[in-house]
Order: sequence, then structure tokens, then C-alpha cells
Amino acid sequence: MKYRRDIPKQSRFSPNLGKVVYALLIGGPVLNVHSLLHALPSFIQLALIALLGIGLLRILIRFKRWNDEMIHLNKFVRATLTLVAVVLLENFCTWATSASDARKYDYEPLQDNVELATLWVFSKSPLLRTIIMGWRVDMHWLLYSFVCLCISVAWDAVPYSGFGIGARFMDTIAWSHLIRTFAFMITILPNPRPGCYKANFPPVPSSIWEFIKIGFGAKRGSGCNDLVISGHGVVYAVVPLALQTFYRHHGATAIAWAAVIKLCIQETVDKTHYSVDMFLAVVIAGLVWHWRQDVYSASATWKTRQSQSADPVPKGLVALVIGILIVVFIGVKGV
Repeated sequence: MKYRRDIPKQSRFSPNLGKVVYALLIGGPVLNVHSLLHALPSFIQLALIALLGIGLLRILIRFKRWNDEMIHLNKFVRATLTLVAVVLLENFCTWATSASDARKYDYEPLQDNVELATLWVFSKSPLLRTIIMGWRVDMHWLLYSFVCLCISVAWDAVPYSGFGIGARFMDTIAWSHLIRTFAFMITILPNPRPGCYKANFPPVPSSIWEFIKIGFGAKRGSGCNDLVISGHGVVYAVVPLALQTFYRHHGATAIAWAAVIKLCIQETVDKTHYSVDMFLAVVIAGLVWHWRQDVYSASATWKTRQSQSADPVPKGLVALVIGILIVVFIGVKGV
């Protein structure tokens, strides 16, 4: 069997990562692990976080390919900072769009044909509804799968850089959310749920400074008119895109796409978004993912090392991880 020179052979991918994705996307939701963890006493939660932190530090210290990783750190940081800036702009525009809606207190939701068809099918087949809606997969489980893809480089499960994969992930989400922000600002759609503005936002102030303060202030409820291109839908879609690009395990990729489809159906039926918002989110994410392939492409594999000696451990990065873990530890303790 012949392989393209720029695409690594399947033997360079570990099947164990696929098993982890199955466990996260199927086992975790079915067992309702999130609820089980929330039910644990706080000291046990702290102990689990401490164990995970120790395990992560052990991985960082024992990792041999730091030189291969560090060359992609700057682009990962740039992509992350870009995403933060885009999200700040997006949050302000979410408020500004809802505040400028001339019919924010009196509107009729649009007809969603996919919602109507789905509800009709569910009414005819309660078992199908139970199977689809009973699968408790959510964005957290998809993100866990993505994090495992990035961390799996520590065991050479994929011949890529974790920072490189993360950079393309962040970059794709940033550009997709920027496009989404322009989209929902251009045309204001009524929220699928009546009374959304009153439930989530204060009356529009007369002062421009108060207006700006609200836009950049404390988090309110969910947005109302930031509909065209779902922000969550973008994040959903980028996870299977990353898996099929950097892991190419058909089963893991298929179950990730199944999770995306389920979540799109759920957000439509729950009236969080219109179905067109979810459809456009997946399409835009896919287009941007391929457009931004120069950030980190599938051909950027690790080269085979002649020496088995480990690269120097970046002490600053390890210290940063320790600091983040301490913040998380204190936060959970406070809760």
C-alpha cells in the first residue's frame, strides 16, 4: 500500500487514543460521570484534582520531545490571545445587537422546519428520542477528547505537536467566531424563545458609557440575538475536524461527529438556536479549518529522532502549569 510522502503511516498512530475517545464520548455520558463527581464531597474532589495535577506534572517532566513542542508554543499563544480578544468583542456585540433590536420586547420566533420535523419523528418514535436525547454528551466531553488528543503526544500516540494542534484549534475558533460576530450583527433574528431580552439583559441605558460598561461588564445570561452561526456549534465541529486531521481513526472521528449531530439536534429542539445556526456553524468551522491549515498542517509531523536522550524541560512552562493548578485547586475549595 502506498502512502503520500506528507502523510504519516497509520502505524504511527496509537489505537489506544481511539479507546480513550470512545470512553469519553460514550462511557462518560452514559454513566453520567459529571453528576457523580458533583455528588462527591469537596475533599474527594480536591484529592482527585491533586492526583490529576501530580500526574500532569509527571508527564511534563518525563516528556522527551520538548524541543519539537516549543517551536510551536508562540503560535499557540498568539492564537489563544487572538481568541480572547475576539471573545471580548463578541460578548460586547452580543449585548449591542440585542439592545438595538427594535422588537426585543415583542416578537414572534421564526419557523424552524428541522425542529418541526424532528419533533414529529420523536412523537412517532419515543425510543429514538430516548436514544438521541438520552445520550448526555456535551461540549465538555468533546473538549476532553480534544485535550486527550493534544496530550497523547506524550506517549507518541500521534506524530504531531500538541501545541501545534492546539494552535490550529484556537485559530479556527477565533476566525469562525469573528465571522459569526459580523453575521449576527448584520441581520438580527428573533430568539426562538419569547421574552429572552427581559430575562437576560437590563433596559438600554441612555448613557453611552453605561452602555459600554454593560457590554464589557459581568456575565449576564445567555445572549438573545447572537444566532446566525452558533458559537457552541463551531467548537463542537472543530473537535472531530482535529481528530480526522491529526489522528485519522475512523471510529473515533465518527463518534465525535455523531456527538456534534446530537448536540445540533438538542440545541434546535431546546430552542437555544435555530437549525440553520447549527448548520452554518459546522460549515463555517470546516471551511475555516481547511483555510487555516498553514497554522499547523497534517504534513507537519515529527521527524524520527536518532538520539533517545530527553530535551531540557522548560521550567517556566512547568511553573505556569503549577500556578494554574493552584488557582483551580483554590477555586474548587472555595466552591
